[in-house]
Amino acid sequence: MQGKTLLISLLIAFFLGGLELTIAGTMGNLIACSLHCKNITYFLLFSYLLGSVLGSFSFGYLVDKLGRKRTLEIGLLIFVVSSVLLSFSFLPIMVLSLLFIQGFAIGGDSVAAGPMVIENLTYRGKAFVVLSTTWFLGDFVAAFLGIILTSAFSYEAWRVSFAIAGVLVIPFAIIRFFIKESEVWQKYGKRKVKIGKGVRLLSVLLLVSVIDTIISYAFPFVLLPDFISPYLGFSTIQGVDFVDEAIISATLASIVGGFTVVVFLIDKLKRKTAMIIGHAYMLTAFVLMTLAVLFKSPLGVIIIFGVLSFLSPLGMFAVSLVAIEAFPASIRGKVSGVISGVSSVFSAVTPIIIFSLASKVNVVESTAFLAGLVGVAVASLFSINTISGSESIEEIENAWK
Repeated sequence: MQGKTLLISLLIAFFLGGLELTIAGTMGNLIACSLHCKNITYFLLFSYLLGSVLGSFSFGYLVDKLGRKRTLEIGLLIFVVSSVLLSFSFLPIMVLSLLFIQGFAIGGDSVAAGPMVIENLTYRGKAFVVLSTTWFLGDFVAAFLGIILTSAFSYEAWRVSFAIAGVLVIPFAIIRFFIKESEVWQKYGKRKVKIGKGVRLLSVLLLVSVIDTIISYAFPFVLLPDFISPYLGFSTIQGVDFVDEAIISATLASIVGGFTVVVFLIDKLKRKTAMIIGHAYMLTAFVLMTLAVLFKSPLGVIIIFGVLSFLSPLGMFAVSLVAIEAFPASIRGKVSGVISGVSSVFSAVTPIIIFSLASKVNVVESTAFLAGLVGVAVASLFSINTISGSESIEEIENAWK
């Protein structure tokens, strides 16, 4: 019962995390026009991601200090309040502040959720994939809602989206108060452990996570709407529809791949193998994407974005899993928080950096640049040794004595 209650509570949080992030990333122009402040467009996603940075670091510390359960309760309560207030905000500074707070809650909640899943569910690989794929489901619903709500509510569609999220999460926030604390944390959480022998692994995981984050935010939220869409000849309104269609294609592929091939392979393959296969697949897809942009093929961009999203999560999920399960309970949250936090730093500055880069070079070169980053990730993964993924929590703890 504990496992089912925990999974249900985390599923809704991950779903809404994907929903709200996509709203902040793809409805930026609508929010700015609604507030009559065009200058804040590129600061909306930045505010959300900046909050995620601080949330990751803060909750990474708190989840080891206060425990998994209490930290998860705090994160979801903050999310509920910020979502409801966002839908009634009319001042640009208030919207930016609340997006920052919401990012803080979601970034922290994601960090706190990882150790809880690893320590409480025997099918930890599959459970982690299901949770992470549910994030993509939130992306999908957000893109779908974007088309429907924009038609119905025009420039106020974003308010309705945030209101729906705030109301939807309330019953699941209550569920969290009935979840039991992790017994693994209670047993091992106060043990003193030095990171020494895990530095190399941590360094590679950090590098690959940063690259994954840059790819995840730069392409759908900057290159696609602001550069590829105009390059393909779309007007502003046509561009919104094109981006929504592309995101729907990609997230649907992520959902199908996540719930079928990825969830099947994640515990069948050793973690290192899964990381390499997933990122090599991503590299191939980005090379093809560069060609689709070069030849100005809107259909090609949409199809390849979907193909890219089908199996690439295998590598990304495996990296996230290793970042949590390869380390002991007493530092598990801190390590996850550092990796997530540093990655979030890059996610916060990526929109501005990539926008500046793409403004100076052509969009084909910008897309090729992302392919090059994935190549670096693939090369770095060959240099590490890590757990296979079949070890028990007790075996992992004993390895750190």
